[in-house]
Amino acid sequence: MTSDEIDNVDKGILYLLQQDARGNTVTEIGEKVGVSSSTVANRINRLEEHGVILGYHPIVKYRETGLGHHLLVTATIPLTDREELLDDIMEVSGVVSIRELLTNSENLSLELVGHTQEDLEESIEDLDKLGVHIEQMEIMKQERSNPYNHFGKEFADEEPDG
Repeated sequence: MTSDEIDNVDKGILYLLQQDARGNTVTEIGEKVGVSSSTVANRINRLEEHGVILGYHPIVKYRETGLGHHLLVTATIPLTDREELLDDIMEVSGVVSIRELLTNSENLSLELVGHTQEDLEESIEDLDKLGVHIEQMEIMKQERSNPYNHFGKEFADEEPDG
């Protein structure tokens, strides 16, 4: 799917899904972008099939679940065999996300969680065994996200808060 194939309705749908995928029904999205709920459902299916929408993921406050240790890791992996290595990294206990970066070094950002410091240390050791070179580790306090505002806030016909 090319960017030319994504019209204003798609942009409005993407914006609203990023804003609250769980809370916005296809009927509500349809009302906001000016199409029927069946059109919204068809558009969402098309966007999923073409790999534009990869999934729907909650933002979890890990501390509230008893996973009080939340770590961001910057690492370097060899460029060769990286696809296979990324799959192996996702299997390491405690790894909840991976971001591959386009750079020679520090080309990986990992998010890890654990009940204890020992859990994280075990995860780091497992990553090391895979050939992941840890560059930096930081404790994460919180995460916030926001929908990309150029995806179609203006096409979602939302009423301003207030």
